Amino acid sequence: MHTFEEFEDLLASSEKYRITYLKEAMKDLSEAYFEESKWRDQHYVPTLEEHLHVSLISLGYPMLQCASFVGMGEIATKEAFEWIASFPKIVQASAIIGRIMNDITSHELEQTREHVASTVQCYMKEYGTNVHMACKKLQVLVDDAWKDINEECLNQTAFPVALLQKIVNFSRMTENIYKYIDGYTNSSTKTKEYISLLLVHPVPL
Repeated sequence: MHTFEEFEDLLASSEKYRITYLKEAMKDLSEAYFEESKWRDQHYVPTLEEHLHVSLISLGYPMLQCASFVGMGEIATKEAFEWIASFPKIVQASAIIGRIMNDITSHELEQTREHVASTVQCYMKEYGTNVHMACKKLQVLVDDAWKDINEECLNQTAFPVALLQKIVNFSRMTENIYKYIDGYTNSSTKTKEYISLLLVHPVPL
C-alpha cells in the first residue's frame, strides 16, 4: 500500500485514478493466493480448468501488466485500464505461457516441499498420464497461447502498440527464463547472464 501511495504521489491529478485499477488487480492476486493456500492445506488437486482459473491470476502477470501501464503517460487511457482489467485474450495468453512454462520446469522441486499442486500434477491426475505426457500436452497450450498473442497483435486494436508490447515482453521474458530450467528460482544461471548483458555489459549503440 505504501508503494501504491508513492506511485499515486508521482502521478498527475488526472492520472491518479490508475491506482484504483492497480489496487483491484492486487486484490485479485491476493484472493488467488488465498485460494491456492487452501488447496495446499487441504491437499486438494483441482481439475486443470479449475487450477488455471486461479493460477493464471496467482502468477502475477495480470497485476504486473496493469502496473506497467501506470507510468505510460497519455497513451494509457482510462479505456486502456478498463480493457486490461477485463483480463483480455492477450493477457490470458501471456499468463498461460508464464504459468505452464513455470510449472513444467519447476514442478518437481516445488513438490519436495509443502506446495500447491501444479498444472502438471493436475493434468496427470485428471487424464491419468505420466509426467512426460502431461508436459507434452501442456506445451501445446503454450504454443496455442503464442498464436493468440500474435493474432491479437496483428488485429486492429484501439490501443497503441506500445501498450501491447508491454504484454508481449512479459511473455518473451517468460520464454527466456523458463525455457530449459526454472531460471527464476535458479537465477544465478542464465538469468544472471541475461541481466548482466543487459545492464552491466550492454551492446554499445
